[in-house]
Amino acid sequence: REDIKDKNGQISTGWPALDKKLFGGFNRGELNIFAGGSGSGKSLFLANMGVNWALQGLNVVYLTFELSEALVSMRVDSMTTDIPSRDIFKSIDDVEMKVKMIGKKSGAFQVKYMPTGKNANDIRSYLKEYEIKTSKKVDVLLVDYLDLMHPIATKISAENLFVKDKYVSEELRNLAMELQCIFVTASQLNRSSVEEIEFDHSHISGGISKINTADNLIGIFTSRAMRERGRYQIQLMKTRSSSGVGQKIDLEFDVDSLRIRDLGEDEDYQEFHKRKSTVFDQIKRGSGTTTPENTIDPDPGVGDTVGKIRAETDSTKLKQFINNLGEE
Repeated sequence: REDIKDKNGQISTGWPALDKKLFGGFNRGELNIFAGGSGSGKSLFLANMGVNWALQGLNVVYLTFELSEALVSMRVDSMTTDIPSRDIFKSIDDVEMKVKMIGKKSGAFQVKYMPTGKNANDIRSYLKEYEIKTSKKVDVLLVDYLDLMHPIATKISAENLFVKDKYVSEELRNLAMELQCIFVTASQLNRSSVEEIEFDHSHISGGISKINTADNLIGIFTSRAMRERGRYQIQLMKTRSSSGVGQKIDLEFDVDSLRIRDLGEDEDYQEFHKRKSTVFDQIKRGSGTTTPENTIDPDPGVGDTVGKIRAETDSTKLKQFINNLGEE
């Protein structure tokens, strides 16, 4: 019973809205996959999650089969320091100082490039070497991404993606269980997902076997309009340890620093409630004491108004004014 309790969402993702749907977060030894189309931001999500976990004090290793180490490192520096990625090289001294200061209270973040076609044994060998050199245990392993890997010592036709993905995903899940680390990777969505708003298993590129092996499968949805507004949406396509399947979560995307942050589940209500409270407090502070000429009539039952100002006329003063005019 205690073992089950310890493995129930023990590691927060850094995004409270996602943690809530996953009953706490990710577990060690599980295979977690983020699925998105080309250019949807799969690498950005992996890097952001790595930064979230490093800031929690966990040691993170990011293995990239696609992007260069320099590009990934630049992105991570921008996310960590909130300095726009276009200004990283202009402010290299400030970036270095901020990264060192933040690093004193955070876990390690190691970026390593590997050529396409490597397998789980190649990753295992590198991690052994990393742990020996640094004397640090790997808490988080990010692999960018699963579709670019090959199975161990198995001859498989390039056309048989079902079997290839089956072997690769099972070997990666075994590696995560062996290392007892948080394991997150990414996968492509196919062409049929381009015009879709909601994803399902038929939109996963290649073999569906990796879906069967995955513990959590999360789809990344975005559009040009959403990116301009600084928004991403993730959709829970499969979850083994929670009942969040089909749930959608909106996240904030900072175009300059490439940081993805939690928006909160009820953003519109929270923003209105915050604005309503602020305006009402300002009115109370500014008015001091209410007078008949300027009486505040709060109406909490109406959602689109903070309060109504009721103008009252003193009838006695009006009569006196009219009488004075008549006498003149």
